[in-house]
Amino acid sequence: MNDGRPLRTQLTPVPGFSLKAIEQWARSCLAPGCTVLCDGLTCFAAVTAAGCLHQRTVIAGRKPRDLPEFQWVNTVLGNLKTSLVGSYPAFNFRK
Repeated sequence: MNDGRPLRTQLTPVPGFSLKAIEQWARSCLAPGCTVLCDGLTCFAAVTAAGCLHQRTVIAGRKPRDLPEFQWVNTVLGNLKTSLVGSYPAFNFRK
């Protein structure tokens, strides 16, 4: 059943949000021909150099949670934050 849910999530650190860094990331982590949805950050246009399609949605003062195209990204990030906050008390180090 394909209801738009992500099947996998991969979090990859990048050295910065430059055109070069995003192009290198796209070449190593994305399949050519995939569609990259972004919130208008200019550097993500570099995914086209890796053979990906770029779909830009400018937020322009709206909240990403109000945009259906960002629903699953917000869900994944929210779950990740909750899991980190929930496990933080288990670590015994000073603030």
